[in-house]
Amino acid sequence: MTAVAAGGQTTTVVWPLAHHRGALVPRDEATLPVGSIALRYGISVFEGIRLYRQESGGVAPWLPGPHLDRLRNSCRLMGLDEGVAADVPAIVDDLVAAQGIDADGYIRVAASAANSGDINQDAETALTVTITPSGRKRWLADHVGIRLGVSAWQRPSDAVFPSAAKNISAYAGPRLALAQAKRDGYDSCVLRTADGLISEAPTATVFLVEGGRVVTPRLSDHVLPGVTRAWVLATASALGYQAVEDAVTEDRLTAADEVFLCGTGIEFGPVREVAGVTLPGGPSGPVTKALVDTYFAQARGVAAPTPVDLDLPGA
Repeated sequence: MTAVAAGGQTTTVVWPLAHHRGALVPRDEATLPVGSIALRYGISVFEGIRLYRQESGGVAPWLPGPHLDRLRNSCRLMGLDEGVAADVPAIVDDLVAAQGIDADGYIRVAASAANSGDINQDAETALTVTITPSGRKRWLADHVGIRLGVSAWQRPSDAVFPSAAKNISAYAGPRLALAQAKRDGYDSCVLRTADGLISEAPTATVFLVEGGRVVTPRLSDHVLPGVTRAWVLATASALGYQAVEDAVTEDRLTAADEVFLCGTGIEFGPVREVAGVTLPGGPSGPVTKALVDTYFAQARGVAAPTPVDLDLPGA
């Protein structure tokens, strides 16, 4: 988020506080020891939760219940204390009040193994919560469609690492895939399974529209059980579309009427091109638009949110 300062210059607005290990502190003081298990072995799970300005005034977190359910599940899978999730709602309220937040933001909740130790050491869990100003990405703000590549990098199977754990180490491979996609001239990419099926984007779920069907890869295709993913499946059904999880190939993506990415950070990213093939519906087809319009009506408090049933393997 930017603000215009004197002389027409733009400055970045940052809400300066973090809630770290039980106290409100400046962000730069929300640190972990260099020898912590989180830094040595990448044991830190997190959630991103959107904070939206409400039409009636004030701000409210979007779908906090499913996000905290997933945080608990990630903690269980990674050997961290799931009880820290219970403190998050009050902490968010404290951060909003202390900083006078009255605009859209991104809440990041991290549960990290803060103690030092070897790889087999039990974790002592530290909770860190921040809120960062966050508006629309350019895909929505400027109505620009994503050029989406299909990466040669693979999502690891659940036999390698649990897909349901939203742990920072799970993003190392997707980060490499995204960097390669950008070098190849794409805006983003999707990764595949070892069997060649489409899995997901580095930080988002992929959906395609075939006629009146809204389709997304199955969780068994090494997909994170996304909160926005679950919302889209439920809302598409409520809007009268057939919403299904299915095996998705690259050919299905390139032949689709519409393709979009979705997730907490990106919200929605309409796709205009897949692997060099331009989609017939353009950057935002009618189904994508209906879902986006419904999403923001609910997120702004104009309409009641669609109930979300989050399927959490390992819960």
